[in-house]
Amino acid sequence: MRTRTGLIIPMRRSHREACAAITAASEPWKTLHERVDFSAYLARKQAYVCTIRDAPVGFILFTPEPVFARGGYIRAIGVAPDMRRQGIGRKLLAFAESRIARRCPNVYLCVSSFNRQGQAFYKGLGYARIGKLSGLIVPDASEYIYWKRLKTSS
Repeated sequence: MRTRTGLIIPMRRSHREACAAITAASEPWKTLHERVDFSAYLARKQAYVCTIRDAPVGFILFTPEPVFARGGYIRAIGVAPDMRRQGIGRKLLAFAESRIARRCPNVYLCVSSFNRQGQAFYKGLGYARIGKLSGLIVPDASEYIYWKRLKTSS
């Protein structure tokens, strides 16, 4: 999928280093001191990157088939810090939602309680906070569950 903010293509092994650098500079991974394991999503062909002039500037990992309550799941999304606020995250999310909508009427994701920018991003794109998992990853933080209806059930 070509956008004015780049081309969305399947992630390749050669993209992992650039995507790992994006996570190292981004919430929630900075605060959680976590890395993203791209391998499983690469193997299942559920990892995509947005490239500009062949360089990855963002990525998304998602499961398009139902994993919970008739919905797919957005595992991770990241955009290089110097490329934010240019529509790349919005394009990546729309891409994943369109793939998920082929199989599911709903999509879910989790956002850390301290990641206020992420919460605002999802809320602005029609996601609703529907739950809270206290202390799931770290004792003093929660993971908020967000949901969006992609299509009406038939």
